[in-house]
Amino acid sequence: MVIGMGLVLIGVLALLVAGAWGLRSLGRSTAATEAHLHDPHTSTVAYVVPEGQDPVPLMAELSLSGFVSVVDTSGGAERLLVECSPAQRSQVREVIGHVAQRDIDGTVLPAARVRFEDEA
Repeated sequence: MVIGMGLVLIGVLALLVAGAWGLRSLGRSTAATEAHLHDPHTSTVAYVVPEGQDPVPLMAELSLSGFVSVVDTSGGAERLLVECSPAQRSQVREVIGHVAQRDIDGTVLPAARVRFEDEA
């Protein structure tokens, strides 16, 4: 009985250590991606996420299309910073435009022209 409890305790501790290690690796990976996208030498576009919209579906669709993105909240607005070459801007615009624009409560928002932060 005591041996069994000891094995369970060791198993739980091993799972906790593995989980902590995994979270640490994920944090490092996210930090490295953010640093790369904020590097002035990395070609990016910034899309201001409309207030009330969840950026995660946009990030998921961009990722499926081969684009790396992060949420950036510098300057007070929530925006997506997307790595792309100047030639890929229209493709990023198309991906963002085709994602269903939904409010926090699930309401479909009217389609709007996708503009990047550096556009008038």
